[in-house]
Amino acid sequence: MTEPNLSPACFTNYNQQTQSNLFWLIPPEIRYEIFAYTLTSAPDTTQLPEQDGYCTRPGYETRHRTYTELLRTCKRLYMEAWFMPFLRSEHAFWMASWDRTPERMITVKKMQQGLNLIHDRHGEVQGGRIRVFPQLYRLESTTDFDGIFTMRHFYPQSVTITIRYTDTWFWEHNEELHIEGAWGKQLVLPSSVTRFCIDIESIERRKDEVDYIAGEMADQWRFQRADNTNMLAAKADTTVSRWTGSSMLGKRRWLRDETAPGQLRYYFATVTWRPSQEPLDARRLNPPLRVNWSRPSLPDLGFDSIKESYLERSGLSMTTPMGQVLARCIADGYGPRTDQYASEDDPEDDPEDDSDEDSDEDSE
Repeated sequence: MTEPNLSPACFTNYNQQTQSNLFWLIPPEIRYEIFAYTLTSAPDTTQLPEQDGYCTRPGYETRHRTYTELLRTCKRLYMEAWFMPFLRSEHAFWMASWDRTPERMITVKKMQQGLNLIHDRHGEVQGGRIRVFPQLYRLESTTDFDGIFTMRHFYPQSVTITIRYTDTWFWEHNEELHIEGAWGKQLVLPSSVTRFCIDIESIERRKDEVDYIAGEMADQWRFQRADNTNMLAAKADTTVSRWTGSSMLGKRRWLRDETAPGQLRYYFATVTWRPSQEPLDARRLNPPLRVNWSRPSLPDLGFDSIKESYLERSGLSMTTPMGQVLARCIADGYGPRTDQYASEDDPEDDPEDDSDEDSDEDSE
């Protein structure tokens, strides 16, 4: 298949639109803001939102769409603003196993092509937002971040690393929240970055763990830009949010974590680092962080999660209360409390089982 031509149209002749107030009266700086607002991407509301899966979360319920009708109004406007849909989008990169990523996603190679085109036509253009979704086994072992932060002509103002609940170590086994910090010594942010954030997420009942890790990050973690500017955080800048998502993850319904039938209540904190003139204290550079207190024991349900295939065969929907699901499992002799949950009527080793243990073994 022939690669699509990403080069923008280059018009040798076009109307200067001197009769238009947009070009005659409004200064270029104001026009830029108007175009930027109009050409910023947003979730496509014409698509049904995804309910289940690792990738569904606020702002990522559907694919994003940019409404480009404005670019088709006249050649001069196109020449001024053709690159803005690219620049004004939040570009998401996924450092995760294949089953934890969306079907369609941007790659470093494709983004570099776009950056080269913008630089060739307009020189250095600052702006844009980057978000990285890493599983911790990938984040803690990386040395180059898959080339994300070494792209040429790359001048983002905002970078966010989002660590989802299912990206943390052994979340399936309710292991205490912990994260290494040595990867931060390898991270060199572009000099254009004025805001660097880390989202750390778990579920509502583990909010104290999130608050502790986020507080320690703000106090003890530092990052640097390519121009040697230090990035420091303040606890006062840390924000918290909540959202509700499906309990169907990895083709299993996670009864253990449900707050309502078929639902998980997520809690995450966002720690923000900004440029600072304060010198970096190497002795405090990103120590490992771990929740070190005794946590309440969870009730023994008999099953932490139930296979989607079993639920479908048994006629149990996502709105069936947990108690009814457990009672049916017991009556059916559903399998032992192991990671595979095999039983006589469900004998297969599920090839789609995608617990983090497989990923962790690969990373060792």
